[in-house]
Amino acid sequence: MKLIIEIEDEHSHLIFNSLKYETAPRAKINFSMKGKKLIMEIETDSISNLRAACNSFLKWIDMIKNIAYLMNK
Repeated sequence: MKLIIEIEDEHSHLIFNSLKYETAPRAKINFSMKGKKLIMEIETDSISNLRAACNSFLKWIDMIKNIAYLMNK
């Protein structure tokens, strides 16, 4: 199973640099940048592992965006 998430945001590079070395158990995670677009690929052998990895990374992305917002106030 494979999920590709694309994020085009003013904080894409910050998200990329914050998460590019993170891993997830039982999942292969790849990050890349195309211009201002962050591309995250999550590959697993089951839907439950895909859900778990996706939930973790999306929560981290939300946290990074919230911190960036608070620092720019």
